[in-house]
Order: sequence, then C-alpha cells, then structure tokens
Amino acid sequence: MRTRTARRLRPRSMVRALLAILIVAGLVYYFYSYQHRDVSNDIKTVEGYAGDAATTSAVKTALGLNKELSGADIHVETVNRSVILTGRVPSAEDKRVAEEIAQSTKGVGSVVNRLQIAPSPQSENGGEGQQGNYSSAA
Repeated sequence: MRTRTARRLRPRSMVRALLAILIVAGLVYYFYSYQHRDVSNDIKTVEGYAGDAATTSAVKTALGLNKELSGADIHVETVNRSVILTGRVPSAEDKRVAEEIAQSTKGVGSVVNRLQIAPSPQSENGGEGQQGNYSSAA
C-alpha cells in the first residue's frame, strides 16, 4: 500500500499553472487600463493625424496645379500643421514659389523649405540636351 505523502507537482503542471496566472494577470491589466483610458486624447490624436494628412494632400494638390512646378520633384510632409518641403527644383524662384503656395494653403501653420536647387540638364546645355556633347571623330 501506498502511504499518503505530499504530492509533487510535475513540471508540466507547474508550467500550465504559471501560464494560467500570466494570462489572468494580463487580462486584469488590460481591462483595468482600458477603463481608465482618456478617450478624448485618442480622438485628438486621430484628428491630428487626419488634419495633417488633409493638409499634406491639399499642399500636394496646390503644387501640382501650378504649371511651373508640376514637373518638379517636391515631397510634402506635415507634422502638427508644419509642412516640410523636400526634393529638387530647377531654380531659386521655383523654390520660393513652392514655399508661398504651401504657406497659403488652408491648414498650414508653418513651412520648412528644404528644397534643393538642381538645374535641369536641358538648362545647363542651353536647351541642346545631350546632342551638343558629341563630336565627330574623323
């Protein structure tokens, strides 16, 4: 006959018990933190992202509608109503115009103009393109 002794827990049983405790603790933490969340902050965050996305879209549209800038490589990013312009434009005048267009767009608080001036290859060669660089070898 077996005598009653203290039961030893098997390692598998210990792992299962520990896993169950962790799951219950995680659920308690989740529900407690969810009940004490400030939903208004979440709504403000979403509104901020939506507002920035709308501002970015509006500035891109305004730049695209400008005939002088429509071919320029301009990237637009908006963070907290501050528009950041990056990319390349052919002249300093184009850089200035892009900044003015962005600044006059609804929803823009400020503009950071990081556009670089990079003349197009056609303007460097006097409009001849690459054809003027070749010479005939006789």
